[in-house]
Amino acid sequence: MSDTFSDLYNEFLVYVNNDDEQGARKFLIDNLQKFPEEVQDKLTLAFFEEALMDTTKSIKDTADMQEQGLNAMSQIDEAKKIFEENTKIKSLRSSLGK
Repeated sequence: MSDTFSDLYNEFLVYVNNDDEQGARKFLIDNLQKFPEEVQDKLTLAFFEEALMDTTKSIKDTADMQEQGLNAMSQIDEAKKIFEENTKIKSLRSSLGK
């Protein structure tokens, strides 16, 4: 392991040991070109996978909200039908009672 890589790694560990995820991410991005090519490739893949997972989660969350919205609309429609039926029944009873 080269001294440059060792220095980078040790600096990175400071962020890890302090549970500073944002700092670690920024450090890796800012210093990506200083790492050996093999490490650059792995970091790039890791960032790509993370972005893909974030996008997938966002799509799933949106789909879940849409499903909840459709369920709510269905329940509202059902409640509206029941209300309209009850109104018709009351109207019929009222007209029959006259």
